[in-house]
Parts: sequence; C-alpha cells; structure tokens
Amino acid sequence: MQKNMQMLKSKTLLEHKFSLRMKRKYMIFLFIRAIIILSFISFIGFTYYTYGLGNKIILEETIVGKKDYLDIVEYHNLSEKFHAIREEIRNLKQEIHASIVPQHKIKTFQTYIYQNKTGQNLSQEEITPLVISSNVHIFYYPWYKSEIFDGRYGHWNHRMLPNWKVKYERVQPPHKPPDDIGSNFYPKLGPYSSSDPKVLNKHMEQIKYSGAGVLAVSWYPPNLELENEEPVDNIMLKILDSAQNKSLQVTFHIEPFKNRSGENIVKVIKYIIDTYGSHKAFYRTLYNGKLLPLYYLYDSYQISSFEWSKALSHEGQFSLRNSKYDGIFLGLLARQDHMNHLAASNFDGFYTYFAIDGFEYGSTFRNWALISAEAKKLKLIFIPSIGPGYVDTRIRPWNDRNTRKRSNGQYYRAAFLAALEVKPKFLSITSFNEWHEGTQIEPAVPKTFGNYRYEDYLPRSEDFYLRLTQSFVKEFIQQLNNSRQIG
Repeated sequence: MQKNMQMLKSKTLLEHKFSLRMKRKYMIFLFIRAIIILSFISFIGFTYYTYGLGNKIILEETIVGKKDYLDIVEYHNLSEKFHAIREEIRNLKQEIHASIVPQHKIKTFQTYIYQNKTGQNLSQEEITPLVISSNVHIFYYPWYKSEIFDGRYGHWNHRMLPNWKVKYERVQPPHKPPDDIGSNFYPKLGPYSSSDPKVLNKHMEQIKYSGAGVLAVSWYPPNLELENEEPVDNIMLKILDSAQNKSLQVTFHIEPFKNRSGENIVKVIKYIIDTYGSHKAFYRTLYNGKLLPLYYLYDSYQISSFEWSKALSHEGQFSLRNSKYDGIFLGLLARQDHMNHLAASNFDGFYTYFAIDGFEYGSTFRNWALISAEAKKLKLIFIPSIGPGYVDTRIRPWNDRNTRKRSNGQYYRAAFLAALEVKPKFLSITSFNEWHEGTQIEPAVPKTFGNYRYEDYLPRSEDFYLRLTQSFVKEFIQQLNNSRQIG
C-alpha cells in the first residue's frame, strides 16, 4: 500500500513537471506566434503607408482656386503595377541624385483607389496630390492616321523635307510605318490614329496627369488646309467630348491656311464660335472683365499688320471687337522685330512656341526678361513656350544643328525656370505629341528598326516627362497663388 502511494506520488510529480514543461513550451509558442503576427501586421501597415493600398481615399485637386474631386483612371494593366511602382521608386531616387526636381517637391509614386463624385472607384498610379491648371496650355496635334483605323497612314509616313538653303536636292522617299516612322522617338501607343476614341481617351488621361488643363489643338479651317496637310476639323467634336470627360478644356491653335486675310480670319473665328463655342470644353478665360475665348495664331508675321487690323482693331473693317466673336488673339513672336508687328496688328499678346533655345530671338531663354518687360510696356500678354528638347532629323536630316538634347530632363527644367523667372500668367508647353520635331512629352519606348535605333527616355521611365511636367505645374500654380496674395 505504502509502495503504491509512493509510486502514485512519483507519477503525480512527473505529470506536474511535464505539465509545467508543456505550459512553458506553449507560452513560448504563443509568444513566437504573437511576434510573427505583429511583424506581419507591421509589414501590412508599412505596405499600406508606402504604396497607399487603401480601400477608398478621397483627394481634392486645386485648379487655381477651384476645388473638385479627382476623376482619374488607371494608366497600366493590373499585371504591370508592381513593376511600375518599383521602377518609379528607383527613378525618383535618380531624380533626387540628379537634382532634376527639388527634394522637398518629390513625392513617392503610389497606387491609390480613388472615389469620384458618383462613388465609382477609379485606380491609377499617380503623384500625390495631382494638380491641374487651366493657365497651362499644351500644344496638341490631331493629324495622325493609322492603316488599321483609317485605312492609310498619315503623318507617320512623313516625307523627308528638302533643305530650303539648297537649290537642288534629291527628293527622299517618305517613311514606311509601322516600324519606320517620321520621328526620332517611337510612341508607346505605336503609330496611332488621332481619330481613335481609345487613343483620345488615353491622351486625355495623360494630359490631365501632366497637369496641363488646356489643349491648344493644331487646327485648319475645313477645306482650307495647306498642301500635304491632313483635315482635322472633322474630329474636333471628338476631341472636345474626350477632353470634357476628363475635365479638360480645348482652345484652337490656328495654323496658316489658304487665302489667309483679315476678312477670312473673321469668317474662321465666326465658324469656330458658331460650331464649337457652346461646347462645355471650349476654353474661355477672364480678360479685362470679360470671359473670352483664347486663340493661338501660328506664323502670324506672314500677314501684314494692315490685314490683321481689319479683324483685330476696334475700328477695323471687319472688326471682331466688342461682338460675341471677340476673343484673346495671340500671335507668334519669333524675331525681335515681330513685337512691333504684333502691336500694330492689334494682337492681345503673343507666344514663342519653338522649344529651341537660341533658335530665334523669341525662343531664346535669356531674352525672356527683356521680352516680358517690352510686353508690359505695350500691354501685351506674354506666354513663354517651354519644351523637353528638340530633334527633327528624321524629317529634316540636314537640321541637326538645331537639335537640343533632353539631358534626362535638365533642358526642360532650364526652360521652365527661365519662364518662371518672368512670372507669366499663362504657360504653354511644346508639345504633347509633335513627334516629327521630338518635342513630345507623350510616353515613348525603346525600339530598333534595321540598323536604326530610336531615341528614348532611358534611364528614365516612359512617362517621365508627364511626371516632370506635373511637378512644374505645381510650382507654377504656387507662384500664381503667391502673386495674387501679394497683389
């Protein structure tokens, strides 16, 4: 009996020790599991903070004093997003190192889920917060055609232009798309059609993403296009509708056309207002107490000031002034003597267009301070034009002296800072998609055709110039707001 009791005590003691040992092990297991769970939660929290993978984030955008909810759509397929985020973070580090954008201005590229006014969730890789300004105008070209959409190529097959300084020069054959195009860069969308609704939608997304609020669309009046130029008036409603869908606006960059005169300019302006003036995306801005449309008139110096005055002077024979067709009319300043021509013609202001520093008096950055001072004396609006670079040797092989290298955004930045220095009310960008002259900020991709390698934006990303433009627009808006507070 005593022996049995001893055995029972020993067994109980062993069980107690075993139980304590198991409890310790179990406590250690719980502790380790808690650490793992907390680490996982911390990782999720870090990911949420770093990449913005929230469910619904509502942001407001500032449009020079006006607020609205962002209405953004995604740029890339879902399968590309992780790689895009990783690439953008790497590029942002390079930008900081290169001092392309001030460090305090740089925000991490993130993927958000947005909610628009209707509650619909929209996703897109975006800089936070996105800004857009109707005081920033970007030149847009709607003249491209594709074989798939239009049955033939247009402008992508641009011919080689002869050197006007050489009397006799062998005529070069045109380019042969889709691989061989009249551009030193190759578009991410390929040789697209400007009439394709999908292309237009993508372009409006990208323009909004850049921060430019107004498209200055290259335009010819119907049936008055110059030789070899594509009709564009037939797609203007598509452009206006697509712009409206993205809360953008459209103005007209009127190209030289057949029989351009003071009288015909009046007819053209009346056509624009009667046909498009009631569209919600048709751009107007406040000027001298009036809400007026704004027009860019390219190569305005080709017509005498006497002809322009017929339309633009208050006393002109066909005057547009103080009528429902009145507007803000901007001529092109290329040479220094064009200033007097613009004033005598009764233009309201001028722009410089060319993205070639040193090419003409008007496009030379160091002249902009003098030009701005002269414009103020003459009470003219001065809109400097900036661009990321210039190269047109795929259509003008003899014009390499005017090439301006992009230098990974440094050239574009220099142009912007020169414009910012003169404190303009408006800023114009050359261009969104003038591929022939290599001034585009539209995404481009690396491509090789035979022995020819197209230029690209490497080591930057394909949308680098959209993002860089967005950073410029932020700075420009800040300057406008500061000027208003001081004023």
